Amino acid sequence: MSQRPKKDNVIYANFGARKRVSSAAETGGDALQPSPTRALSPAAMRVYNAAVRQTDIGRARRGAEYAARGHVVALRAVMQGVRGEVVGSQNEPFRVAMYLPQRSSEAIRSATSTLVRSPGSIAAAKAGTIAEDVLDVLLCDAPAEVTFSCDCPDGADVCKHAVALAQRAAELIDSDPAVVFAMRGLTLDELENRKRNQADDLARENAAPGSQYFWSGRDMPELPRPKVAPMIEDSDLDLLHRAMQTVSFTNIDQLRAVADIEDLYDELTR
Repeated sequence: MSQRPKKDNVIYANFGARKRVSSAAETGGDALQPSPTRALSPAAMRVYNAAVRQTDIGRARRGAEYAARGHVVALRAVMQGVRGEVVGSQNEPFRVAMYLPQRSSEAIRSATSTLVRSPGSIAAAKAGTIAEDVLDVLLCDAPAEVTFSCDCPDGADVCKHAVALAQRAAELIDSDPAVVFAMRGLTLDELENRKRNQADDLARENAAPGSQYFWSGRDMPELPRPKVAPMIEDSDLDLLHRAMQTVSFTNIDQLRAVADIEDLYDELTR
């Protein structure tokens, strides 16, 4: 009986013929998929996953390398998706696009109305926090809803160039959450205007007889958190002296006025 080949303490056995795979599912799970180079917001992560969950580990890793090396150029958000070019192995860059799923105008308006009515939601959206049910409509409910196209020779549904585009698009969304809305033809300024216009209607609804909010009211937005800083210490005292000079007869009067203001400030801020 022939001895099995070995190296060090590893014995090589025949576990079956090799099989070429074309998707992550065929390799045995999503755990093999690469992670983005930095933490992404939930909205950005949906775009990233839309690509890597629909391809194999090889294309996902190669696409991540392309994105990290700056191969994605001319990236821009367009209606219902993102377009860009990816520099590959040929002289001309490949044209790549990501397409979000179709959504009816009613579905989009309903989702944005929910956003507009929620206290503090516009400010939260500007900071990158968007409700999951809104993201289901504006982006996608599952990775398979998002499709990609590329004019490279690879016949896969999601090639490495598409992965690179998705990663850069995710990073763009992470740095500017307004891109999520731009891909649906919306702007955060428009939503802010809608919020202001709905304020009177909402107040009337709350005050109407029989309204569930008549006595209890709605959730209040988070209070602003202004910077706390010592006014006198952070101010330019030269300006204060110049101001007091205009109402003082002598330099002594000016110095006394400034000293009195400083004493009064100290007394009020103890």
